[in-house]
Parts: sequence; C-alpha cells; structure tokens
Amino acid sequence: MASRNPSPRRLSASRGKPEHAGKEVPIQVMVPESIRRQVALMGADRGENIRTVVLRGLRAIGINVPESELADRRGRRRNGTGGSDGAQ
Repeated sequence: MASRNPSPRRLSASRGKPEHAGKEVPIQVMVPESIRRQVALMGADRGENIRTVVLRGLRAIGINVPESELADRRGRRRNGTGGSDGAQ
C-alpha cells in the first residue's frame, strides 16, 4: 500500500524550500548494544562522530542529506583534538 504522505525529498522540492531548514531536532531509536558499538567503531575508524555515520547511512538509503550536514559540528580544543563523546 502506498503512503499518502510525499517523501521528504519531494516535499522539500515541491515547496521550494532549501535542502536544510536550519533547525535540528532529535531522532532516537533503540538498537542492540552490539550495533551501537559497531557504529561507534566505524566512526572512530573514519574519524567521524556517530551523527555523521548515521547521516551517511541515511543518505545511502535515499534520504536527501546535504554534504554540509556531514561536517563534524563538535567544538575543537586548543590542542587540536576533537570534542568529547561524553565518555570519561
């Protein structure tokens, strides 16, 4: 059965809005710990945060994710290392 709602890509294009509206909202899913670990390790291997890995995955399944959204948004410390993932 086809969905009555247009895809996010068509909705954005049909209304003439820019690809990125600016406001970020949380999206949460429960996944097995082993998958969370794999995503974190993939990000560490690539030098990316989990957000970027997930956005790349969404892009791979056809979601319109602008390249500008793949940039790491965490702050940088004076010594040049990345931001914290919350782990101590």
